[in-house]
Amino acid sequence: MLLHQRLREGQREYLLLALHDPLPEGCQALEAGRGWTLERRLRQLAQDESNLRTLSTLVQVHGALGRHALRTSEDVVKQAATLLSFGHLRLALAPPPERYGAPAFPEEVPKQEPPVTPQEDLTLRLQVVDDVSDGPISGIKLRILLADDTEKEATTDADGNVTLEKVPKGTFNVLSVVDDATLSNSVALVRTGGPWSGQKPSKAGTKSKATSQRVLVKVTEHRVIDGESLDSVAEMYGLTEDALAQFNWGTTDADKVQQRLAVSVGCTLKDKAGKLVFSRDDDPGILYVPRPVAMTGLAVEQSHILRVGRARKPQPFSFSV
Repeated sequence: MLLHQRLREGQREYLLLALHDPLPEGCQALEAGRGWTLERRLRQLAQDESNLRTLSTLVQVHGALGRHALRTSEDVVKQAATLLSFGHLRLALAPPPERYGAPAFPEEVPKQEPPVTPQEDLTLRLQVVDDVSDGPISGIKLRILLADDTEKEATTDADGNVTLEKVPKGTFNVLSVVDDATLSNSVALVRTGGPWSGQKPSKAGTKSKATSQRVLVKVTEHRVIDGESLDSVAEMYGLTEDALAQFNWGTTDADKVQQRLAVSVGCTLKDKAGKLVFSRDDDPGILYVPRPVAMTGLAVEQSHILRVGRARKPQPFSFSV
């Protein structure tokens, strides 16, 4: 399991917890900070190879590195900072040995950068479109962290657009909201860039109608092994058992979930209570795990196009109808 990963700095140890992890006994919850302050602190910690490996593992498991991102140490730092800023990961101070003092994480942060001066005439523009048809994708929920550390929640409209007026100059980060995601309503990021959908006709010669209630996710394949259960796999990724079942099969009904475990995952072994458990011999033995898509360092002065495609799914569907 990938819970309770540690960052070490001298005699101090910091725990990185998933969203739903309980705070271990004796540990102190910390405010990690945001923006340049947090990135600079993590960049210092990442100079230690062990800390960098820990951050890289957590970023991959919790879904921040998409296919568009290079897996450099700087990418890892920026993506980890995004996950901490949005609360997908939490930070705690481990109990120190009695002979050492351990100041809280924020006290170790160097002097903050000067605050960004808001520019009242700037507008943030972002659009989500189908990579094949150029049709706009509506209903995508996003969390947007601006340069002044304020956070906005937004949903793409019927034209696939998110427009925020009077935002501060600089860059912003985006994290997709994966609540209520299922394989049938999910889309995955294919690439960024290209013309604004409203400026380009569809292949049929008319503008495609927008879809509704899609969820932007990165889908991770989890290969089950001996001794795992649906609950233990969900806990590994910071999810609930119901959320993982809902994503894979669109149901949380206990009997239907057991049927899907047998049919879709190929489970044959049962525990003492008669519930199916996983084995490395299960065929295909795959669970699909939804992770948020994170994008960092997007310039406010530019319009941004997110081009999406179908996520893995149990049956065909079209999201530009």
